[in-house]
Amino acid sequence: MKKITLPFTIIALLSLSSFSLLAEESQPTSSDTNSQSTPPESNNEYVVPKPQLSRIDALKSSLTLRHLDHQIQTLDANGETFLTLYSPSLTSSTQGCVMLLHSDNEHPDWPDAIAPLRAALPKYSWCTLSIEVPDIIKRASPVQVSLEDAATETSPIELPNQTLVFARIQATIEKAKTEGVEQFAFLGYKTGASYALAFLASNASAGSALALIDIEPTPNLSEYETAQLIRQITQPVLDYYVNNVGSEQFAMWRKQAANQRAEKKGDYIQLDSIPDRVTGKNGKQLLIQRVRGFLKQNTRQINQRSALPSAKKGLFYESPISN
Repeated sequence: MKKITLPFTIIALLSLSSFSLLAEESQPTSSDTNSQSTPPESNNEYVVPKPQLSRIDALKSSLTLRHLDHQIQTLDANGETFLTLYSPSLTSSTQGCVMLLHSDNEHPDWPDAIAPLRAALPKYSWCTLSIEVPDIIKRASPVQVSLEDAATETSPIELPNQTLVFARIQATIEKAKTEGVEQFAFLGYKTGASYALAFLASNASAGSALALIDIEPTPNLSEYETAQLIRQITQPVLDYYVNNVGSEQFAMWRKQAANQRAEKKGDYIQLDSIPDRVTGKNGKQLLIQRVRGFLKQNTRQINQRSALPSAKKGLFYESPISN
C-alpha cells in the first residue's frame, strides 16, 4: 500500500490553527475577568437564632404526637401571641385553676416539675394553665445589669420582661374566667417562682395561694430583694426548696420576710425537699403530694357535686353513742 505524505506547508498550517484555537479557549472572557476582579456583593443579612421559638415549636410537635394538641391555647397579650397549655379538671367539680410558670430557657411542659404537676393536679379537681414565659438570658449572651436599674425607694426594681409576663398572666386569667373558673392559685418553678411571687405581690386579689418550687432570683434582683417580696403576700405560701450549700441564707431571708408580714390570711410553710428527692423515682410523686396537700388545706374548697358513698359499718359495728 502506498503511503500518502502531506507537504510540510500544510502540516505547519494545521499546527498553527490548532495552537490558536487552544489559546482562544484558555484566554479568559470578559465576563470571567469581571467576576475575578470584582468580588461578589457581601450579604449582611445574618440568620438570627430564635431558641425559644424553636423550643415552643418542638413542644407543639411533641404534644401533637402524644395526641395532646387539644391542650394548646394561643392567647394574645401586649400585641404578642403566646402559648398556654390548658388541662381541665378530671372530676365532676373544679376547685379552681393553678397557674404554672416555668423557669428561664424552658417551656410550659418542662419535665423537672411543671409537667408532673400539670398532669397530676387535674386528678384532684384542679385545672392547670401553664404559661409560656419569655427567655431572660439569651444563650451565648452575657448578662448585663445597668447600675441605673438599681432599686430605690421611689422606683422599685422590676423583673426582666415583667410587664409582658404580667400581661400574659392577666390574659390567661381573663380567658379562664370566661370558662367559669373562679379561684386561682399560683405555682412557679425557679425563676418562674420569682414571677409568680412578684405578680401576686402586685395583684393581691388575683390568687388564693402561692407555691414556690426551688425559687431562684432573676439576674437583676438579689436574693435579699427577691425575699422581701414575700412581705407583700397575704395569702398562704408553700416554699419548697433544695437546702444545699449556699442556699441557707436565701431561705432564711425568705422566712424572715414571711414572719414580718403585716397582714396574712394564711401560713408560710417552708419545706426542705432533699428528704423527698433522695427517694429517686418517687421524688416527683412526693412533690405532687406536697402541692396537693397544701392546696387542699389552704384554699377555699368547693363542695363536690356528687355525695361521697356511705361507709359500710360491718356486722359487728358498735356506735360510739350507746345507752
